[in-house]
Amino acid sequence: MNGDAVRLLVWRDALHFDRFEDLPCALCGKPTPMRSHTDEPVHKVCAEQWNHTHSGALRHVAGTRDLGTRRFHDDVPTASKQTAVRHLSQRPTPESLNLQLPITERKSA
Repeated sequence: MNGDAVRLLVWRDALHFDRFEDLPCALCGKPTPMRSHTDEPVHKVCAEQWNHTHSGALRHVAGTRDLGTRRFHDDVPTASKQTAVRHLSQRPTPESLNLQLPITERKSA
């Protein structure tokens, strides 16, 4: 990976979005509905840039995975959706129905 590339944050949890109020971003001062894990108002792009410029900051780790800085980090990984899918038993396909709709003639203008 390129050392100059900014690592993107994974913020999928709804707690990162305040649908009721925009507050000034803690980093750029412009209004944002986004919130960090500590409820700090911050644009995701501002948080990603802050992490990039503060690479020596304390890290937030889950198991052996580095999720970013303690201030701004990824959501904790969840189980794969592939393992959580329930498989339903196969149902017989319904017989095809002969549905005939009445044909109406169009009136020309």
